[in-house]
Amino acid sequence: KQWYQRRVVITAGEFAEKAKELGTEYFKAGKFDLALKKYKVITEYLEPEAEDFDDMPDSDDEDKDGEAEKSEEKDPEHERKSQLLQVASYSNQALCLLKLQDGINAFKACESALKLDPKNIKALFRRGQSAEMSQEWEDAIGHFKAVLEEDPKNTAAASKIKFCRNKVMSFKQAQKKKYANMFERTNFKEPEPIKDENKVKPDFSDDEEGEAIGSDEEKPQEMEV
Repeated sequence: KQWYQRRVVITAGEFAEKAKELGTEYFKAGKFDLALKKYKVITEYLEPEAEDFDDMPDSDDEDKDGEAEKSEEKDPEHERKSQLLQVASYSNQALCLLKLQDGINAFKACESALKLDPKNIKALFRRGQSAEMSQEWEDAIGHFKAVLEEDPKNTAAASKIKFCRNKVMSFKQAQKKKYANMFERTNFKEPEPIKDENKVKPDFSDDEEGEAIGSDEEKPQEMEV
């Protein structure tokens, strides 16, 4: 028998679906770093300029298959699915980064998702969580409010707003107390002069002979008229 191997050509979308499945498995297993890598692969291969993984067919038949796949990628439905995968991937990247305590990059991932879908609830909520992790309480409140604008019944966002408002109040009270203590330390009073009980005061009383200082004998005589 004659054996030969035929390379399988798959589209970026098909690869992305498989990567998403693996990412989900890693995430459920608590392997957030590995899940993050899989989700990043998705966004890398679904960018507009991304091409098929194998663009060098071995035969004319494979070349025709490649042309069919490219025409498929121009299909509006295919583009819509590709965008949904990108949004979900960026949002899942943010979730992994939050689990890894990386609020800054989680925020960036949410921003990337929202550029494609400005009303995506998960991306909006996780953006608020990213700001919360960075202790940007007032920014977080604004992001969670954006969630309520799209989903007024979102109890998780409402709860987060209340939590962040309490944090803002606590922070302001702590700052007020801090500056009050600083003012007290710098508000010095001028020290009062120290009284010396042993200091000898001048004696203006009569001298030993009973004559007062500055008596008539010491006064110049007045001119006679």
